[in-house]
Amino acid sequence: MGGKVPEHQATFPITGAQLHEIFSGTSQERCDEVASIINKYSDKFEINTPLRMAHFLGQIGTETVGLKKLQESTCYSSKDRIKEVFGKIKYCDLFEGYESDLTECDSDETPKSCNPALKKITSDLVVKDKYVCSSNLFDYTYSCRMGNGPASTKDGSTFLGKGFIHLTGKGQYQTITTLWNSDSENANNKMEFDGRDIDLLTTNLDVAMKASMYFWQKKKLNDFADNGIENIDIDKLGGKVNGVIYPSLPNGYDSRRSITKGAFNILK
Repeated sequence: MGGKVPEHQATFPITGAQLHEIFSGTSQERCDEVASIINKYSDKFEINTPLRMAHFLGQIGTETVGLKKLQESTCYSSKDRIKEVFGKIKYCDLFEGYESDLTECDSDETPKSCNPALKKITSDLVVKDKYVCSSNLFDYTYSCRMGNGPASTKDGSTFLGKGFIHLTGKGQYQTITTLWNSDSENANNKMEFDGRDIDLLTTNLDVAMKASMYFWQKKKLNDFADNGIENIDIDKLGGKVNGVIYPSLPNGYDSRRSITKGAFNILK
């Protein structure tokens, strides 16, 4: 494809024009900027073949809604949608008539059970107003797991999905901090993504991209990408990003498949 190749000449460079063809709803300016940053780091993290690049774009494109949103939205305005996505017995406090101690976790890394106990998700359950379009939803449903404390700590909304691959959970932020700081390349540029530097994951495209590539490398996702471009290959890799184990499908699996295959057809 045509288009200006960004300044850094990677082994497998991509152009803003290619990204704009893949993400037609994203501005050319954004595509040019993202392409330049990808090319800056793609060799370091060995995202250097059409197959690997297509998988990478399929994942970050889905997570960021076309490279545009570097933070997960906290606003679920529909009670039905909240129930559909988060309606599980362990999240009993979501529903009217059920109350949980939000300052504690159960021993099995779930929030405290409710009084009365919720034993089944039924059609008559109604989501509480306090969880509608509110960070309370993530403080609760992301609590007691992924390195997060109970809902009262607000770790859930603090460490919700950020960056190009939407890093999620305090534990993951700490892992990326360790990976970043243990790289000699960053000796004069230390980060605390679980503290003072968290906002850089949403305000600095360069930092957000590099942090996402540390995640990619840590999860050995190039190995999964090398397996191919079939749905099962994309779903397994997407599961590693989204935190589910195949045969369960990751959120947005249809988008991950579509973008990855479309990108591969353009890049190959």
